[in-house]
Formats: sequence, structure tokens, C-alpha cells
Amino acid sequence: MIRFGIVGTGSIAARFARALARVQGVEATGISSRSRERGEAFARENGVKRVYAGEEAMLADGAIDLVYVAVPHAAHYECCLRALQAGKHVLCEKPMCISAQEAQALFEEAQRRGLFLMEGMWSRFLPNSMLARRWIDEGRIGRVKLIDGVFSFAVDENAPKPRLVRPELAGGAMFDLGVYTIEMASYYAGCEPERWAGFCEPYCEGTDGTSVMALRYPNGVLATLRMGITCEAQPMMTIWGETGHIELPRFFSGACAVRYEGERLAERCEQDCELPGGFVWEIEAVRDALLSGCTRSAVVPPETTIATAKIMREMMHSFFPERY
Repeated sequence: MIRFGIVGTGSIAARFARALARVQGVEATGISSRSRERGEAFARENGVKRVYAGEEAMLADGAIDLVYVAVPHAAHYECCLRALQAGKHVLCEKPMCISAQEAQALFEEAQRRGLFLMEGMWSRFLPNSMLARRWIDEGRIGRVKLIDGVFSFAVDENAPKPRLVRPELAGGAMFDLGVYTIEMASYYAGCEPERWAGFCEPYCEGTDGTSVMALRYPNGVLATLRMGITCEAQPMMTIWGETGHIELPRFFSGACAVRYEGERLAERCEQDCELPGGFVWEIEAVRDALLSGCTRSAVVPPETTIATAKIMREMMHSFFPERY
């Protein structure tokens, strides 16, 4: 039994806790919260066994095997580092870090201690995401040439969630949604980008409201990515090859994968992978990795996390040089 301890009591943490109940061989053992009342409510509503009065108490408990980090982006690095130093395996919500240096340091720490560490890019584990990658690997659309992705929604202007808009929390389109578009584009490109450039329209100083990027991969694939927190747009990723293309509506949740040969519809696969159920495949992969003694993921490898952190940080520096 792999025993998960959860840091963070937000909506994503709650969905993750409920997903743990759907997977054999794992359990939601603990939740840490500075507020006893909030922690007890979280545990009661999401089937968590124990409530810890803060992160330190949970990290000191030998009953916890792995820590799932679901705090605001800017706090990820310190939280992951403390967990690793306490001898815990770590699964961290994306983006794991907001700089390549931080990500590199965490993976080095995990390697020194023989611990598992992975960024929680759950979208890569979904059946339709893997199906699309298999179509590419089997040459079903020929060599991939172009990838286009868009992921955007509008925050509530009257009461925006702080984590989405505050620069001190690493809010904004790039860190919240760009991590999806970049890492999924790289997943389908089959490698990490070698060049990138882009522009943004600020939400406020230090936070991008909308961003666009162009990326070039060493195998010749080109990608255009758009993300935003100020307008609603239908999430979509399209991969064009020499002989066909793949459309992935709501690509981040793997709802559908559609393959075309030329203009002819060749295959269409649909599956409900919305959260919390969408976390199940990621949790199963983490469980299997720990049971087999692996300390890194082949689906979301350290190289991807480090490369993406580098890209996002450099883009944010180009947008807001005084802050980044």
C-alpha cells in the first residue's frame, strides 16, 4: 500500500484525494493544514484518514510514503525540498518549479536520496493522449510538421482566484496554462524545444493575461501555442503530419482523439477523463513506479520539467524583466 500525504487544501487537492479512492494499492493517508478546522473538513469530505497540524508533523510521520504537493506555484520548490529532505517521495502539481535551476536542484536532491520525484502532468497519462502519441509513433499521419495549441479561460474579474492573478504567487497564463500547452506539444513532438519566442498582453504588472508562443524542435517540428486567463477559448491541440492530422479537443483532459488521413476521418475515440477521474492513470503510474523501485518517470521525465521551467521563466523575463 502506497500511503499519500497531501499538502494543500484547494480544489485540485480535493479532486486528487477523491481520485486516490479509485485506485487499488494506494490510500489518502493524511492532509496537512495550518487550520485544524479546514483540515478536518477536507478529510471528512474527501476520504482522508488523518489530519496533521501543519506540514512538519506530516513529514515526520513514517506512515506517509509520498507527498503530493498542491500549494500555489511559487511555494512548490520549498515544499518539495522539505519533503525530499524528510525522506518522502514527491508528486508535485505543475508547474513543479518556476525556474530551471529550482527544478534541477530538486531532481538532484531526489537522486542523491534515491527518491521518486515527478511533476504531475496528468494529461500525458490519459488514454487518448497516449493513443495520439501511438498514432504518431506508428506513422499514421506521417512525419509531424506542425503543432497548434490553445488553452484559455476568463477569470472572474470581480473575485479572481489569487493563485491565478497575483505575481507573487506565480499567477498568470504562462505558469498556469502554458505548462500544459508546452509539455503536451513536446510530448507529441517527441523531444524538447530548442528555440522559442513570444508576446503577452499583461493582466497586471508581473502577470500575463494572454500569451502566444512559437517553438522550434530539433527534429524540425514547429509549434504555435496560445494561452490566456482573460478570454474563453475552446481548448484544442492539433498535430499536422505529412499525410494526415490529429485533433484533440480539450487536449488537457483527453476527452477525444480524432485522426484524419488527408481530409478523411479515419478514427475517433472518446472517453470521459475529467477530474477527479482523470488523475487515476497518473496515480497508477506513480504507484507502479514506486513498487518497481523507479525514481523517475519515463512519461514525464526530469528533462521535460527542467526544459519547460526554463522556457516559461525566459518568456516571463522577456515579458516582465524587472520581476523575472
